[in-house]
Amino acid sequence: MTVRSSGSAPAHDAIVGYRTFVAVVVSGYFTLIALTPRTAMMHEVSWAQLLPLSGFYLVLGIWGFDYARRRTNRVVSVAYLLIEFALGMRINALAWGGGLPLILLPLAAQAVILLPRLLAAAMCMLVIAGVSGNLSWVPAWPDWLRNIAQATAAVAFVVVYVGVAQREREARQRAEALSAEIAQLAAANERNRMAREIHDTLGHYLTVIHVQLEAARAVSGTDTERGMLAVSRAQALAKDGLAAVRQSVKALREDVRVDGVAEQIASLVDSVRDEGFSATFRTSGTPRAVSAAVALALHRTTLEALTNVRKHAGAANVEIELAFRDDGRVQLHVHDDGKGAADERAGTGFGLRGIRERAEQLEGSAKYRTAPSEGFTLDVELPA
Repeated sequence: MTVRSSGSAPAHDAIVGYRTFVAVVVSGYFTLIALTPRTAMMHEVSWAQLLPLSGFYLVLGIWGFDYARRRTNRVVSVAYLLIEFALGMRINALAWGGGLPLILLPLAAQAVILLPRLLAAAMCMLVIAGVSGNLSWVPAWPDWLRNIAQATAAVAFVVVYVGVAQREREARQRAEALSAEIAQLAAANERNRMAREIHDTLGHYLTVIHVQLEAARAVSGTDTERGMLAVSRAQALAKDGLAAVRQSVKALREDVRVDGVAEQIASLVDSVRDEGFSATFRTSGTPRAVSAAVALALHRTTLEALTNVRKHAGAANVEIELAFRDDGRVQLHVHDDGKGAADERAGTGFGLRGIRERAEQLEGSAKYRTAPSEGFTLDVELPA
């Protein structure tokens, strides 16, 4: 049966746990050998038994714990802890006066890591009994109470410390996971932004250039003047497209104010005057400078609106109005008299989705109205 385990913990955490285990055991032996006073009542220590058992206890505490941690099996974990506990109790029986009870404390920490709460609590109670000496001898009442209190405090400290360390490690892992997720979302947002920029800028200009070149090829044999005019307009559009790309880069990199946004939109409307629909542009309110991001959004929205009219609307007339309102906001209104569409189909296009996303990023809004045979109306409102 699979149980909770630290098998997913970083190797550094496991190394720290091994070092702690070794430090506790070594300090216990140092205290026994170097600091414990000898008395005539002490029995002779059988070093031939104590040293091998101590080495085995130490090795099993490192490699056995690692094996149980990787297996994440309850039976294996319980078996390991009980074998290690029995070895620790035997070592205490061989030592002077049971002088190595603290070597049992790491088992409480390992039980918290390897076992579910109920079994871990039972193992901790067993460790308390072993550390207090109640499994080796039966002390008198005051000694019994004092030993239990001391052993309980020691085990509680170990358990709390391990719990804090585990929570800190889990919090670090969650933070790392969230950081990776944020990086992925940022990359996805960047991809969406670049896709929108490519679609809104290059899509429009390449479409219009294609139309002009098609027109030039169609009339080149019969009307050379009109053909050259279409080629000249295609060249001018290519130049405008390059300028628009540069403006996009500047707006994305710099926080500046832009004047003449109405003139830019008027130039876009003028570029479609020879196509199959007429376009008119007007302004209202007092023109003023807007942020680079807002200027870019208005430019892109106008491009997308004209592209949609050309490709989908079948309209004869398009009206575009740029309103500088007294409340400090700017509104772009686009209406065509084309065939319109069912409302549930209109908002599924990439272009309208890009317009809405761009407006929302600038704390604005984008709304549209359409119906079959009733044309299409788009209103974009942005902070100036």
